[in-house]
Amino acid sequence: MKTTYFATALLLIVSAACSADIRTWTDTQGRSMEAEFVRVDGDKVSFQKPDGMRYGFPLAQLSQADKDYIKSLNESDSNAGSGAAALEQSELAEWLEQNLVGVDGKKVARLRESHLPQAEYIAIYYSASWCPPCRKFTPVLVDFYNEKRAKHDNFELVYVSSDNTEEAQEKYMLDDKMPWPAVKFSKAKEKVAKQYAGSGIPCLVILDRQGNVLKHSYVDGKYVGPTVVMNELGKLLGK
Repeated sequence: MKTTYFATALLLIVSAACSADIRTWTDTQGRSMEAEFVRVDGDKVSFQKPDGMRYGFPLAQLSQADKDYIKSLNESDSNAGSGAAALEQSELAEWLEQNLVGVDGKKVARLRESHLPQAEYIAIYYSASWCPPCRKFTPVLVDFYNEKRAKHDNFELVYVSSDNTEEAQEKYMLDDKMPWPAVKFSKAKEKVAKQYAGSGIPCLVILDRQGNVLKHSYVDGKYVGPTVVMNELGKLLGK
C-alpha cells in the first residue's frame, strides 16, 4: 500500500492499548504494507510502521479480511481502546495548553486560554524569522487565519519556532502580528513539539483531534509546501 495513500500521523503518546503485532495489510486495490495496528478513530485506522511513524488510513479502503481482523481486536479490547483514545486527546491538549504563548499588545506573554479545547482541527506551523520563504508565507497565513477565525471556532493554529533565540521568535510574532498561539521558545525544540515537522520550513500540518495528520507539507519526502495544506484546511472548514 503506497504511503501516498496514507496521511502521516505522529501521535504524542507512543503506547496504545489496542496494539497488535506487525503484519501485512492490504487495501481494496491489492496494495500492501507492513505495519502494526494501533486503533480505530471513527472512519480511520491508525497504524505504526517499523520506522516508528504512525499513519491514518480510511477503514473503508481496507480489505474485508483486514476489517474483520480489526473488528476481532476491538471486540476483545474495546474498553481499553476507547480509554486510550480519550487519554491521547487529553494529553495533547494538556501539553499545548501548558506551553503556549501569544501576542498581548506589544509583548508576547503566556497564553492562559485558547481555542484548543473545542478545536476539531489543529494546524501546526513550523517557521522562523530567518527563513525568507517563511516571511513571505506568514502574512498570507495571517490573512487566512483571521478570515476563517471570524467564521469558524472549530480550529486552531499553533506556531512552533525554529529561531535561535527567544527574542527572535517574539519579534517575528510581533512584527507579523501573528493572531495564533505559539509553543513557548523553551519548549519549541522538544521532541513533542517537533515530531510533526518535516525536514524543512515553512511547514504546515493539519491534525484531527486524535492526532492523525490530515494534510502535510511533505508527502513521501516530497515538499508540496504550506499553501497546499492551508487550502486543504480551508476546504475542511468550508465558507
